[in-house]
Amino acid sequence: MIIKIFISFLKVAFLGFGGGYAMLSLIFDEASKFGMTLAEFADLNALDLLVPGPIAINSATYVGQIYGGFIGGLVASLAVCIPSLVFVPIFSRNEDRIKNNDYLNTILSSIKAASVGLIFAVSINIMLSNVFNVPNIFSLQSINVNWLSLVILISAFVLHIRYDINPIILTLGAGVIGWIFYYI
Repeated sequence: MIIKIFISFLKVAFLGFGGGYAMLSLIFDEASKFGMTLAEFADLNALDLLVPGPIAINSATYVGQIYGGFIGGLVASLAVCIPSLVFVPIFSRNEDRIKNNDYLNTILSSIKAASVGLIFAVSINIMLSNVFNVPNIFSLQSINVNWLSLVILISAFVLHIRYDINPIILTLGAGVIGWIFYYI
């Protein structure tokens, strides 16, 4: 299991472009192979906002620890760091040639667009799972709305866009509201 965790997160690290949020779809794809549900992944995403550190490392540690204990979390964290430890020194030495390469800049622009799409896809899947209790966008025939989650989602969206409230504060507030309504 530890080797499978290592290979999964090494793959995520090598293929993940666009930052932690863009990597979430890759992380979910790999974590679902271990048996992680979308609800567990939503919990992981909420923890990523609260725990300091890069999203990819936090996610890898969380998934690795759940499915491989302490060693699994450590191995997953190290695996997701390896490409950066290898490629950053190489790119740093060749920075002038890289930043003026039109072909590479075109490729990177395309990757940025794909990253936005990946972030959007993960967001939609998490929303469908938590608000509408639907496993994914392809099974919309049995919608069961969780009204409290929908109100929290809309409220957080409005508070962030209209009043520029920090997402961490909104996440903590949503967690407290959820705790009050679901556990008390």
